[in-house]
Amino acid sequence: MIYANVFDDVIKAIEDGLYSALRNPSIVLLNIIAFVVLVFIVKKFFWQKITDFIEKRRVMMMNALEAADREKLRAQELQEKSAKDYEAMKEETRQLKEKLSVEAYKQQDELIANAKKEASRRMDQAEKDIEYEILQANEQIKKSIKEIAFAAAEKIVKREIDEEIHQDIIDEMIQKRES
Repeated sequence: MIYANVFDDVIKAIEDGLYSALRNPSIVLLNIIAFVVLVFIVKKFFWQKITDFIEKRRVMMMNALEAADREKLRAQELQEKSAKDYEAMKEETRQLKEKLSVEAYKQQDELIANAKKEASRRMDQAEKDIEYEILQANEQIKKSIKEIAFAAAEKIVKREIDEEIHQDIIDEMIQKRES
């Protein structure tokens, strides 16, 4: 119930204040005179400073807005330039990758060709070495046959022997050569 009394007191004070201006017109007249004097004092001493301050503030705000607009345009230009640069670098990277791939395939083909040439050269060399070994072996065989034949002929001549002994001597010489 305390709140009801407080609200009643507030309402009564407001009504008294409103009706006091009607009951006492000198207060209204005094307030009007005070307001006019206040406006005159403000106009005479402070108005120019206030308008100058407001104008400076307006100019600062306009300059700040213009600077912000310029920065926004600059940022957009930089963003567009960055996007173009990014696309250009992306294209350059793609071209470089393609070029490196082509070079890698080219080097791979060269390496394969060189390896085939080297393998062919080694095969040719091996064939030549085999042919040479075969010739050497044939020469050795011929030499051995000549030696066997010469030794056999020498023994045959030293001994006059018949064909059966002659055959035994040749077999003996061949066995001697093989071991």
